[in-house]
Amino acid sequence: MLTRQVVGQTPGQNWHYESRYEQGVPFLWHYHPEYELTLTRGARGMRYIGSDVAEFGLLDLALVSPNQAHTWYARPEASPDREVQQVQVVFFTRDWLAELRRAGMPENLPFLDWLAGVGQGVVFSPGFAASLVPVFDELHEARGLYRLSLLFRIFDALPRDAQARGIGGSVAGRARDRRVELALGYLQEHYREPITLAVLAEAAASSPTSLKRLFREQIGASVTAVLQQLRLGHACHLLISTHLPVGLLAEQSGFRNPGNFYKQFAAEQGMTPAEYRRRNGLRRAQAMRI
Repeated sequence: MLTRQVVGQTPGQNWHYESRYEQGVPFLWHYHPEYELTLTRGARGMRYIGSDVAEFGLLDLALVSPNQAHTWYARPEASPDREVQQVQVVFFTRDWLAELRRAGMPENLPFLDWLAGVGQGVVFSPGFAASLVPVFDELHEARGLYRLSLLFRIFDALPRDAQARGIGGSVAGRARDRRVELALGYLQEHYREPITLAVLAEAAASSPTSLKRLFREQIGASVTAVLQQLRLGHACHLLISTHLPVGLLAEQSGFRNPGNFYKQFAAEQGMTPAEYRRRNGLRRAQAMRI
């Protein structure tokens, strides 16, 4: 099940920082209207951002765009000596940065321009992530104005990673139209079920024509593309983490036509589901447990 996460707020701040220590990183599809910058330390597993699925190593830094389904997944035994893993997360909004710029902080403009070109998210190179570890360590301990200066030091650095990998087109959606929010919430709760445009429009208190237009304008993708992304992401997770037959996991991911699933999966991943499982799934998961 994919859930809408309610991000807490640090009193007196328009951004929020969290640090968690975990034995493993659970698979939990979620989304929220804020940008999320996540530094994962001491884990090995799989990172899911939309339909992009990739391994991550002991140090992973990624930026997730607003309203983009995502999660990290690592078993407790996947870390060296089964140590506790640290996950540091910064949540922020583009509106906050734009407001600062209008209030007399034009230095924000280059970062705002860079954010405007970010699609579903960005995965940063390991070397670049390592260079920011000391800053994240300070951010964790600092308070007041110095903590804010460390945040902007991180923001200033992000566009400079020449080896960063962008993810997909713009399906993040910076829109605040309530009809879009309602439609996204319905899709992300019911994506494994049959969904028609008429049913979705009713859930969003919109007409089908208006909803199609809003998705194009405010998300940059069609309703069908967003639904497909959610279903393929879930299918990738099942391929990696279970022994379910491909036909059954396709059905459990919302695909009623096996032929359509194979076609869409091959177009998205460049390989068949069976090949994807051989390369990324059970064999690697079993190796992690050793």
